[in-house]
Amino acid sequence: MNEIQSNGSDIILRPDKRRLALFCFTGLGFVIIGVMQIARREAGAISWLCILFFGLGVAVIGVQLLPGACYLHIREDGFRYCSSFRKSPLILWQDVSDFRVARVPPTGHRMVVFDWHTAPNRGPRRLNAGLVGATDGLPDSYGLRPEELVDLLNAWRSLAGWDR
Repeated sequence: MNEIQSNGSDIILRPDKRRLALFCFTGLGFVIIGVMQIARREAGAISWLCILFFGLGVAVIGVQLLPGACYLHIREDGFRYCSSFRKSPLILWQDVSDFRVARVPPTGHRMVVFDWHTAPNRGPRRLNAGLVGATDGLPDSYGLRPEELVDLLNAWRSLAGWDR
């Protein structure tokens, strides 16, 4: 379930905290298993890798759970997203293509993607376009199914007069 805030004509979407907490607790469980293996002197490289890998995952997801760490702010003139307190610049509707859902290889994870025509750093964006068919993507679907988020963003872009 996502958290939606509206302040006048803007909308702010936030990620599903329950899903993030579930991932965080699952990762914490694997860290505990690794620590237990070490405590019983059955530790090998796998135990240490388990602690390191899942410990870093818990830290990253834990940051996402903090207030204001992640959101998608949709405005009349464009949108901005924030992930781990890192904010994107305001991306104007006129500077992006339509939004669509793409599968990310090799996992098949579905994400919302778009082409940002005026973006800096063309090199990484060419790589992205080769992988998923778009130069940019949103880091989360903010508690919505990717298709629902695509419909919402395309509707806002259309209302602003920038549909195809």
